[in-house]
Amino acid sequence: MNLIKTILALCALYLGTALYTDAAAAASEWRVLVVLSETTAPYVELTQVLRASLEKKGWVKKFQTVQTSQLNELDAGLPGDLLVTVGVKAAEAVAASTVSVPTFNLLIPRQSFESLPRGAGKNWVSALYLDQPMVRQLQLIKATLPARDNVGILLGPTSQDRLRELQTSARQSHMKLKIELVNSEEQLLPALKKVLMDSDVLLAVPDPLVFNRDTAQNVLLTSYRAKAPLFAFSKSYVTAGALAAVYSTPAQIGQQAGEIIQRYLQAGGGALPPPQYPEYFSVSVNYQVARSLGLVLDDEATLLERIKVSAEHE
Repeated sequence: MNLIKTILALCALYLGTALYTDAAAAASEWRVLVVLSETTAPYVELTQVLRASLEKKGWVKKFQTVQTSQLNELDAGLPGDLLVTVGVKAAEAVAASTVSVPTFNLLIPRQSFESLPRGAGKNWVSALYLDQPMVRQLQLIKATLPARDNVGILLGPTSQDRLRELQTSARQSHMKLKIELVNSEEQLLPALKKVLMDSDVLLAVPDPLVFNRDTAQNVLLTSYRAKAPLFAFSKSYVTAGALAAVYSTPAQIGQQAGEIIQRYLQAGGGALPPPQYPEYFSVSVNYQVARSLGLVLDDEATLLERIKVSAEHE
């Protein structure tokens, strides 16, 4: 009886290995074309991590990168079975082209992805969002300043569709929101002052009207003077004066994208997985701002772990 069990186990192991080898061999025939919006450091870093992930186990036959300006030359016969865009500019260029190859968009905010023109083949287009889920951003506030649960938020024209997600996330996190809608530049400062009157902190939600090069400094200074620290959506805002941010690095996006594409290729292609938020993320804190506000904060690694634990329990 033991001999029979051993033989069956070996057969199962052999068949499993054979199936995996066949799937990997089939995947290795795939060609992946990456279209870059820019060739600056973040885009190059993401592409290098993605390439290393796919080439490590021989997942693709050919991995090629081109810039957006080269799309016109490739339109007639795109040399790829899977198209990966990096950045909004590349995603928009591909969406506006005649390309009919499954397309996976990276380094693109959710709002920008949802604004892309797409035909009937929506299952052939997907994305790994650049921005974080609202609940994760609220968890950052809770992990950093647990006694402050009144959160001020300004929503502009392109971010107002996230209102329901914010409300749901606030209930999950047991936090209270004070939200003001901003539809013009003239409304920004009055709305900011109004929202800060009843808020312990200010949460930045990406919106080109509310947060841009011309408004960022005023928003930061106004919230700082009101002693309602700003929680941002990028490390650059933390460097500029926000208290903290949760964000995904290009390398983390590249790592997760590689894992998603590997599973896609191993399954033999077909429909891409639904658009999703990043699984891997980092925390950045401006401790100088914290000290100037009289705040004593834990280190970034502790805050990161606290967010992950909160996510597991919600």
